[in-house]
Amino acid sequence: MKTTNLPRNFFGFFLVLFIGGLVWFFTQVEDFYTFASGTIEGARAVAPLNKEDMQARVTPPAVSYDTEVKYRKFFITAPGAKQVELRADFNRWGKDPLVLTPYKKGYFETSVAIAGGEYKYVFAVDGEEIPDPSNQDRQTLADGREICIKTVR
Repeated sequence: MKTTNLPRNFFGFFLVLFIGGLVWFFTQVEDFYTFASGTIEGARAVAPLNKEDMQARVTPPAVSYDTEVKYRKFFITAPGAKQVELRADFNRWGKDPLVLTPYKKGYFETSVAIAGGEYKYVFAVDGEEIPDPSNQDRQTLADGREICIKTVR
C-alpha cells in the first residue's frame, strides 16, 4: 500500500493561502483607515466633531429688518361677529384698540403702519381671542394662549 503526501500538500497550500489572505487584509485595512481618517478630519467643516463646534453653528444668522414704515393688512372672516379687534404687541395687546372694519359676509380688515420686525398678534372676535386662521406661524405662550407671528421685512 502506497502512502501519499496529499494531506501534507493540502495543508501547506491552505497555510500559504491563509497567510497571503491575512497580509492582503491588513494592507487593505491600513489603506482604508488612512482614507477614512483623512475623510473624517476633512469633514470637520461640514460636520463638527465636538459639542462646542456644534453649538457655535446653531446660532442663527442675524436678520436685518428694514426700518421703513410699511402698511400691512390684517384680515379675518368671521360670519355673525359683531366686532373684531386686533390685539398685538404693537398696540399693548388691546389697550390701544384697533377695531377691524366690517365688510360683506363677515369679512373684517384693517391696515396698520409698522416698521420691519417680528410682531405677535391675535384677533378678538366678540371678546374671544382666536389666532389668525390664515397664518400658520404660531407660538404658544406660557399661559397656554396661542398667538400668531407676522414678520415684516
